[in-house]
Amino acid sequence: MKKTIIIGILFIPFLINAQKQLALQGSWTIDLRPTPDSEAYYQDFEVNSVDETSFKGSFYGSTLENGLMNTQWERVYFAFTTRDQSNTYYHSGYLLDGKLYGISYCPGREFTAPWTGIRK
Repeated sequence: MKKTIIIGILFIPFLINAQKQLALQGSWTIDLRPTPDSEAYYQDFEVNSVDETSFKGSFYGSTLENGLMNTQWERVYFAFTTRDQSNTYYHSGYLLDGKLYGISYCPGREFTAPWTGIRK
């Protein structure tokens, strides 16, 4: 009985980590409005599969590249890149209380843009 309890306690962090990994998976609506006073500008963010520290999907119609996440902290942090015909875009963010908070950066277009997202 004691061995079962100890083994169960040892697996709790792994179960919590697995739940965090799966929390990012799914369909999200991202609001990319350029300023706080602008009208909403929505794009899709899809996380199709997650692994221990990586994920796959699409954002703004582009396939995600190098999708990585860190679930060791209170929040799930993530980062990935996307491309269009001319530029590479770098994105990072975190999941907190069921909402995504992120920022995108494109050196070629000389811009950075914060964004938020909710689950579809």
